Amino acid sequence: MSKSASAGAHKDGARQDAEIRLGELENHLGYFVRRLQHWIFRDVNAALAAIDLDVIGYSILETIAANRGATQIAIAGALGIERARMVGLLDGLQRAGLIVRERAEHDRRAHALGLTPHGRMMLKKANAAVAAHEKRVARRLGAENYRRALAALSRFESD
Repeated sequence: MSKSASAGAHKDGARQDAEIRLGELENHLGYFVRRLQHWIFRDVNAALAAIDLDVIGYSILETIAANRGATQIAIAGALGIERARMVGLLDGLQRAGLIVRERAEHDRRAHALGLTPHGRMMLKKANAAVAAHEKRVARRLGAENYRRALAALSRFESD
């Protein structure tokens, strides 16, 4: 990722052809993480669009597959999705025939989640698309930087 941007000159004397410095942003991890996140989300959503899915839907399906029978509250918490938003997302996945909601055995007020056969098939296609996306990310960062970033960021826990 470049730390500067170029611009051309205006008649009014404004500098456009000079290198644009980022000042203190060049020392802020968050600035570069946000730029990387923007590129990653754009790329992964483009990859998933072919199967009519986005990164949020994919994340929900993958987490359900890894935690069959988990409640929608638990899945929302694990993914950092607000409960109210999660209901709408799950409604859409259910209408698409990708998930089922059943009463949780341990709490009849809660809904346990599972994938339908169609959901499992879609997840398999999505995993292939995401694997190709991850290879593109690794190429952009370099294989060793990719491995280090994945290791470091996977240990980060938000409050």
